[in-house]
Amino acid sequence: MLKNILKIVFLGLIGFSLLVYFTAEKPKNISEKVVQNGMLSLENLPQNIELVGNKNIISSSDIFKKGIKTLVIVGNHDSLSVVKDLKTYFTLDMPYVMVANISNAPWFIKKWAIPGKLEELTKNSNIPMIYDYNGSMVNSLNQFDTTKTAYFAYLIDENGNISNIYNGKVKENAMDGSMSEEEKKASLQPLIDLLK
Repeated sequence: MLKNILKIVFLGLIGFSLLVYFTAEKPKNISEKVVQNGMLSLENLPQNIELVGNKNIISSSDIFKKGIKTLVIVGNHDSLSVVKDLKTYFTLDMPYVMVANISNAPWFIKKWAIPGKLEELTKNSNIPMIYDYNGSMVNSLNQFDTTKTAYFAYLIDENGNISNIYNGKVKENAMDGSMSEEEKKASLQPLIDLLK
């Protein structure tokens, strides 16, 4: 009897492993849409985006508008847990948008674990966060670093041109409280200094 149960469990694990292996998404090819001369602009961004906590796909032009200087910060869970409080520590006149760089996560993690974590991060915030499920946003910014402690700041100027203005880091496990308020503020200070 025990032998039969062990066989069923073993075969079930093998079946589940095969299911995950054969249904996992293939890595996306890098978009050729990016301008070759290195100049990025609003035209490079995906036409449609998904915001954390919003079930509907929206047009990227609803978030990124020509004529308005906008700060875009790409990060992973640890870095975004610090970046989300940017306006708590500093006065920032321009709008900013966060991009969750999660395209390299396994598909089942993207479906079940990440959405809840990101909603938790943005629960008391009015800063929009893009749920970049397929990597189209980060690819359009030529950003391929998925380090969980790194963040990358881009500035969209009034003409719609996009430039990478700062790359920063936070402590590992910042999301779980490894950084004090002073450390969080200090990690964001160089970015604010560049924006003055």
